[in-house]
Amino acid sequence: MFRHAVYCIRHLMPLILGLILFVSGCAHIPGNPDKPAGCSQAPATTGALAAFSDAVLEQNGPDESSFMLIPRNSDALNWRLALIDSATQSIDLQVFIWSDDESGRLMLSRIIFAAQRGVQVRLLIDDMPKDWPDRITAMVARVPNIQLRRFNPGRVRKGMIRRAFQMSTQFAMLNRRMHNKQMLVDGRWGVVGGRNLGNPYFGLSTKYNNRDLDLLITGPLLSDLALDFDEYWNAPAAYPGEAMYKEMSLEKANKIGGEFNRKILADRKLLNQTTIAATPTDWSEAFEKLPLTMVKGVAESRSDSPEVKGDRGVRLIEQLGELNLGSTDQTSVITPYMIPSNDFLAEVEEVVKEENRTVRFLVPSMESNNHTMAHSHYKKYRKKLLRAGAELYEFKGQPSAELRAFSDTPPIKADFVSLHTKAFAVDDRWVLLGSLNVDPRSIKINTEHMLIIDSPELTGQLLKQYNTMIAPENAWTVTLNEKGDLRWTSSDGALKKQPARGFGQRCSDFFWRLMPVEGQL
Repeated sequence: MFRHAVYCIRHLMPLILGLILFVSGCAHIPGNPDKPAGCSQAPATTGALAAFSDAVLEQNGPDESSFMLIPRNSDALNWRLALIDSATQSIDLQVFIWSDDESGRLMLSRIIFAAQRGVQVRLLIDDMPKDWPDRITAMVARVPNIQLRRFNPGRVRKGMIRRAFQMSTQFAMLNRRMHNKQMLVDGRWGVVGGRNLGNPYFGLSTKYNNRDLDLLITGPLLSDLALDFDEYWNAPAAYPGEAMYKEMSLEKANKIGGEFNRKILADRKLLNQTTIAATPTDWSEAFEKLPLTMVKGVAESRSDSPEVKGDRGVRLIEQLGELNLGSTDQTSVITPYMIPSNDFLAEVEEVVKEENRTVRFLVPSMESNNHTMAHSHYKKYRKKLLRAGAELYEFKGQPSAELRAFSDTPPIKADFVSLHTKAFAVDDRWVLLGSLNVDPRSIKINTEHMLIIDSPELTGQLLKQYNTMIAPENAWTVTLNEKGDLRWTSSDGALKKQPARGFGQRCSDFFWRLMPVEGQL
């Protein structure tokens, strides 16, 4: 009887879902609307960005690109604005989160200005963190010279019960999110790294600001990045934004546009107090310094397949597993979310104990983690990592003033600093940087993107930052005492209990640890 009931329910699900979609009216979007295929434009040969790129690449070999680490949050926003303001041909932007806040609206306003100058813009945004209502998505997608697509949206758009039902019947597909982050401009410059678009990533949040990392890039690597963007842009899961909301009246469109412009003007009250360029700017002086600050290297781009149904193609983690970087000395990892698999732990133990390599991990302490739920499922792996022979450091929520300056954009000062950097340094030669975390969601569920860069100079710069971040004033060294108990040591002394932002966070940590959600983190 039970098996018969399950069989009936399983086969009735499509009909039930269809009825829900039917009665929801305008609360759903059409399935599979037509969309034109698109490809990246050829790299610009004229214009400011082409000239600045040529100047930087003048001393490079034919296969070498140039790179600059961007650890400071205010610089990360300014360099994005610099590329947008200087664009003459194209902007392709792919991102997981785009928040409706001061920095998010600033980015959008400058992109609209670029489109008004004739720049061709393609925006690809994941649909799960839905800060933009569908009507805003549709309006932006209809701006001349802008195309906007949302990655993997569910058809049901309104109603908690309807959306919950949709998620329960299409969980495997809708649970796969696009976590990739890159911006390509004029086919000559790019920004790749861990930052989404929102105040915590640019130092403008009073709750927490991230310690994060991006790369400014120019050179032949841009061709690979463009191909990667095109693959996602043309994927079946990339849904045309203009189809996400019915045509609206001119009066309503003008009202929404007026509200946006009023917010932009209000945002300048904050932005004008900072070093962020609140209005379009001539960035020539900043670009002219880059030949002296960027370093060269040979790099390749790897990413997950954008498929969300059925066979999802080769996973990024499989591609990374096939790399032979010839490591002999040390691997240094920074990851904001650390939930290692048993295979990962076994590999760490093997390289430490059998190959005599040093493996170091820098992760957030609980006080520095913006997702206590993720931390609550990481903490049981501390002893396993240490017993495998790894070195373990946990970033402080209140690091030194010198280091905190990379996260806060004055006059803003957040309640705490959250670690969000995703980077690997292998020996003194290789940098791996992108969107990948060491957790089940990044490795098994979401799509991710990673650069593999052969550059001793860039690796040296990353290791210098790493060593500063694990210094006693900025991080807790986690060890096991002679009894096998955990201890946290820093310039603030020694602790027997993990550092936290307060009793409330400890209660949340206890609660989330009981929830069977580790495979989704």
